[in-house]
Amino acid sequence: MKNLLTDGEFQKYLVDGYVILELDSLEESYHEFLYQKAEGIYRLAGAAKSKTSHLDIIGDNLRAQIPSIDRLIKDRQVVGALTSILGGNYVLHPHNFVHRSGPADQGFHQDGNLPWNERGHYRSHRPDWALLFYYPQEVTLDNGPTEVLPGTQYWTVDCEKTDGDWHRGDSLGRFDERKLLGHEDLTVREQQLEKEIQSLEIPQIERRVLTLPRGSAVICNYDIFHRGSRCLSELPARYMFKFHFMRTQIPQKAMWDHRVNDRNLDEIHEDLRPVISHLWEWSKGSRKSNIIEANTIEKINEALLTGSENKRVAAAYQLGQIGSGAALDCLLSALDSEPESVRRAACHGLKASKNVDPSRLVSLTNSERAGTRRMSVYALGDSVYSNDKEVIDSLISRLKADPDDLVRSNSAYALGQLARGETKFSAYMIDVLIERLTKGVEINNTEVALMPRSTIRQSISYALVQFAANHSFSGEQISNLVRAGLDDDDRYVQGLTIETLRLVEEIEKDTLSHIFSILSRTRLSPSPELL
Repeated sequence: MKNLLTDGEFQKYLVDGYVILELDSLEESYHEFLYQKAEGIYRLAGAAKSKTSHLDIIGDNLRAQIPSIDRLIKDRQVVGALTSILGGNYVLHPHNFVHRSGPADQGFHQDGNLPWNERGHYRSHRPDWALLFYYPQEVTLDNGPTEVLPGTQYWTVDCEKTDGDWHRGDSLGRFDERKLLGHEDLTVREQQLEKEIQSLEIPQIERRVLTLPRGSAVICNYDIFHRGSRCLSELPARYMFKFHFMRTQIPQKAMWDHRVNDRNLDEIHEDLRPVISHLWEWSKGSRKSNIIEANTIEKINEALLTGSENKRVAAAYQLGQIGSGAALDCLLSALDSEPESVRRAACHGLKASKNVDPSRLVSLTNSERAGTRRMSVYALGDSVYSNDKEVIDSLISRLKADPDDLVRSNSAYALGQLARGETKFSAYMIDVLIERLTKGVEINNTEVALMPRSTIRQSISYALVQFAANHSFSGEQISNLVRAGLDDDDRYVQGLTIETLRLVEEIEKDTLSHIFSILSRTRLSPSPELL
């Protein structure tokens, strides 16, 4: 039986960004087994003495090297928590890793929207992604615990560069100052960490160190600011297994053990209340929102335009919940403003509203400012627009022809969000997405961890997973996807293609044969259901 989260646990997850699980159904010997496996993997990587040993031996290979790791992934408490957060048909992303504490500290950072700290799209406040951190040994203050900043999954830093390009990952603190984190004097380290936190300009952010019993797991919001700390003693290293999971369906009802309709928001920071209120209702499958007096619009808009990150986000949600013409005018105007932070907040407010005229958003996709196009296509990624041909055509146009790669990536991701709704245009959208996967159409735009990568093709592959979970594929579409996705030189395109095919109801025998041929040449561990 699944161990679903209670109302209180789910609300706490929304507020704090994580929930701790003590996996009492897994025996002590299993935790010891996985600890020894982690040690063995790192011994192999060390013996290889290669620049890519972390990539070749550790990265994305855990299910292939340790088949019994599926006991962890399918543990009733893990499944119950993930179901509560992501819904019942969530998908395991092909990226996985086992981290080891060492003599160096990490700074506070949000993982990139794609593996290996790449930004592939803008962050969504909705519970669309989750991380599983598993610790096969006790985690103490001395052996390198994980540290989190609760609530920071709703706040971030600008990603745009002055030259119009964009940063791959999101971290606090400047790169050239990060060497201070390795200083022998822990006072120097603490000063640098506090400086990083202060750069968010959000008062009273709590630092929380996760000391845990052996065999604990943490289900963590993908976007929370966190860090790994150094091992301070001669104790054995701390290992952490990491897995990514993603939602595939829009909520129709609460998937946690929902018994109480009224939420207690009194103890939640006032800047988070409108965010949590919206996400609670959205996760229940409701479009209900709090009623906010419209005569406060001017004051709220001022906070959106001039406030700190937390004030901007809160103001955007309040304007979205008001939902009047004047409030939406404020959000749409902000979406085309110069500061990225204002545009980003406005995007969240528009996605929280149920009264947006999509034509006005579509018009902003033609802006001369790349940053406005990036935000506007992302704001269109909502299942309420899944049957709007103007929206679909706009997103496809940007995917095919926009000169900015983050616009193209956001457009693909948005099409994946539309896939969660009822639509008569699914075949059209699937055809376009598969076409964009064809070799040579969308070239690699980055190299991370010595791997050639395409953030756009990864977002396309994500979108196809969403379509496979909610719509049918024709035989021709399946054949085209097999040829395009499984032969891609980006391993995550390959892995997500496998997950797409796993979700497709009918696959012809010849197609399966080709799939198995590809799988025999890759390390990515297939889902058992496919075999």
